Amino acid sequence: MDRYIYYRVPTDQALVLQQGVQGLQQRVFDLCGVPSALKRRPGVQDGCHTWMEVYRGLTPEFEACLRQCEQESGLAVLIRGARHVEDFLDATEWSNEA
Repeated sequence: MDRYIYYRVPTDQALVLQQGVQGLQQRVFDLCGVPSALKRRPGVQDGCHTWMEVYRGLTPEFEACLRQCEQESGLAVLIRGARHVEDFLDATEWSNEA
């Protein structure tokens, strides 16, 4: 299963967010081995970019690991509005679903 987390951040905070999330994602990888990516939607809406964190191949310890790393990062103060979290299965995982 993969996790997608997206949210909006003011454009003037783009570099701070990018560096912070990249550090957070490295820490997640170091602690629980989950690889990640950081993406940004092209364009600006209401002075904000939409950012997306992607985590691939979630492990049992991922939830606690991510929560800890998010709290340590302090990046939540940059986010405007809702933070959306969605999980998706790979096609190979569908057959395992009841």
